[in-house]
Amino acid sequence: MSADPIADPITPSGSLSAVREVWAQRSQARTRGDVLYLVYVLALSVLIVGAPALRAAGTALSRPDVVPLLIATGAPQISTAVTLAGGASLVLLGAVRGPALLSPFFTASLASSAIPRRSVLWRPFLRSLLVTVLGMVIPAVLIGATLVSAGHVELGAAGWFALAAVGTGMMLGAAWFAGQLLGPAGRRLLAAALGLLAIGALMLPAGIGIGGAYPVGGRLPGPSAVASSLVGVLAVGAAVLLLGRLRGSVLQEQAARWESATVSATTMDLSGAAGFFRPPPAAGRRLPAIGAGPLAVLYARRDVVAWLRSPERTTVGVIASLLSAAVLAGSTVITGPLAWFLLLLGSLGLWLASGTFVDGIRHGVHTLGAPQLFGQTAAVQTLLHLTAPIVLLTALGAVGGLGAWLAAGSVPGSALPAVLLPAVLALVLVVGRARDAAKGPMPLSLSTPMPTPQGDVSVLPMLLWLSDAILLALGVGALLLGSATGGALWMLGAGAAASALMGLMAWVRLRALVS
Repeated sequence: MSADPIADPITPSGSLSAVREVWAQRSQARTRGDVLYLVYVLALSVLIVGAPALRAAGTALSRPDVVPLLIATGAPQISTAVTLAGGASLVLLGAVRGPALLSPFFTASLASSAIPRRSVLWRPFLRSLLVTVLGMVIPAVLIGATLVSAGHVELGAAGWFALAAVGTGMMLGAAWFAGQLLGPAGRRLLAAALGLLAIGALMLPAGIGIGGAYPVGGRLPGPSAVASSLVGVLAVGAAVLLLGRLRGSVLQEQAARWESATVSATTMDLSGAAGFFRPPPAAGRRLPAIGAGPLAVLYARRDVVAWLRSPERTTVGVIASLLSAAVLAGSTVITGPLAWFLLLLGSLGLWLASGTFVDGIRHGVHTLGAPQLFGQTAAVQTLLHLTAPIVLLTALGAVGGLGAWLAAGSVPGSALPAVLLPAVLALVLVVGRARDAAKGPMPLSLSTPMPTPQGDVSVLPMLLWLSDAILLALGVGALLLGSATGGALWMLGAGAAASALMGLMAWVRLRALVS
């Protein structure tokens, strides 16, 4: 008998009717009328609020500095490459949180019963599928509305592109499920194949898939959209048929991890929530982390080996860093409100991606008060662990920014800001991560009630204290973009000043923790 309580084969003799009857009798159960009313409200919200909002956003974005980027020669190939890179990331994400997932209670009670596992998991899978479909459809509709408002395409071309986005979203959902279903070797192989296809898509003379239905430059918009939809439906159908093959140990582990992360996030412990998505290292156990050489090189080697021991997490961090750098580079090419939106989005993405590579910094801070086994204090260890993430993230920022500038076909004068902005911001964020690691517990004074005529506003200082790292990352990004108008030297000077300030705050916090 298997040691896994839900890993044994499940017989098709069970039925969900009794479970549904008990579940419908709970105090907060929705009636059929409630469900129909909810569907009615959602449909009206899309028609009355969503569609006009997207149309208004498209009209606002039809600016002379935005439209040339959307009608660039390589736009179809870029759309194909971005979706393939997103598919590779979703495959790796499926290792820690797949789309077919229930709570730990329902995983243990239903997925371990005689009910066919497919009958239990198809609902959460389809709910998760909405995330990938909407994540593709909303940008596609926004791009189509912008080009229609600018008079570059007809409404039919935008419609084909939206249809292709629906099919692509379904394929991404199937890729996400594949990451949950496959083992480590198969998952890494599939992610690597999608990554190589993303690179190859940039070199094609025309876009394929969703790129073939791109409103401007798409060679076969109708056939590409129909083919994408058919392939998406087939991929989702195959995933539903394979739901019964999900391993019980994977479902249990992911359900427990997701519940723990959700609880941590609701209590505003974001770093704790992110920590639950760090599976134990499962690769490169024989890689030597200790060797000869200067101390800085030795610590950098330890960090690199730690990254290689978690290849999925490292790959997702690299992809996220490149995409965030590309978005930041776009803010140096575009002007107006959209530039600041891209800046905030890219800064937030780069800050999140940097968390993948700074575990050594966190370890250095956690050694406070411990015996100095290697002869270095916590402050020295933290400083030495800065080397590897700074080199890697600044290189990724420069590569991502240069790639985005080349894809946009901008004037030569804008290349330097596009490369420097993500690279310098990456440097500041890594130093800022040392400050974040030395944060310590929240002061009790921040939880003191603050009654006002509007109510208790004590939650505001708590939110500011919890989100200070994100706010500083966004503020530094805005500072660097603003200094770019003065030239590269001004941007480098602003980056150096921000890094020094972050280092000073990290030193003050370390001193406070020691005392």
